[in-house]
Amino acid sequence: MPATPNALAAAHRANTIATIARTRAASPAPVPNAEGRAALLEIAALLETAAHSLQTEEPGTWDGIVITNTMDWDASHALHTADEIAADHPTIGFPPRFTQYVTAPVFGNEVDLPPSLLPGGPVLIAREGDLFARLHAIHGHLRRMPPARDTTALLEGAFALHWKHTLLAASEAVMTDRPANRPAVPAAVEIATPGTTMALRRAHGAYGATVTYGLTSRHLPCHVSDEGVTHTAVRMVSHLGATIATCDDDSHRNAAAVAARELYDSLD
Repeated sequence: MPATPNALAAAHRANTIATIARTRAASPAPVPNAEGRAALLEIAALLETAAHSLQTEEPGTWDGIVITNTMDWDASHALHTADEIAADHPTIGFPPRFTQYVTAPVFGNEVDLPPSLLPGGPVLIAREGDLFARLHAIHGHLRRMPPARDTTALLEGAFALHWKHTLLAASEAVMTDRPANRPAVPAAVEIATPGTTMALRRAHGAYGATVTYGLTSRHLPCHVSDEGVTHTAVRMVSHLGATIATCDDDSHRNAAAVAARELYDSLD
């Protein structure tokens, strides 16, 4: 008995997305590294395995009626594994449950939009909203089970939008990391230089996470040097290993984060 139309439609979608993955892997520009390209090629191979199984597996029957809403283990396992790879490699531009596009003809499931970036500014909110609206429209067209040629074009459009959403995520990460957008560090409370670990703990308990004190017997190199000269830190500002400054000189602030964190850990 030949495969059902539902299974053949799912197989076509799997092969189409496999081609999208291979094309993206072959282009060096959108993929950040070799690991991403390898993930795309692995996803493509899994999709082709699922497509072959969907095309060749004989459908089951119940009282002489062909069952059209089931998928064999090989196809299901391949699709599940492809989803896991996509979730582990978000920079490739495939949403974490992208195989919903493949299973929709068989199970009638909806296709989820990618998780929102929850962007913090009106421009990014508008850009993500536009991407989601366009994806929603494509999903509506795919729900009508269009012919294979139209399905191919719709899937190519959908994954182009998913890629743009990934790029938007990268730009949002850059925006969030800008100094003006970072969470403010609480003002440091000036304390006497603690002589013991217990004294430092008591100070944090009394004044909170951020205290500042002069360094006397224990100095830290601030890792900033002019012509090979290492500056020595004379003050500690402790924020539980978050933003740490160890120099009075503003040009060296935050430069000794690693050394300061090691000191803080040694006193914990």
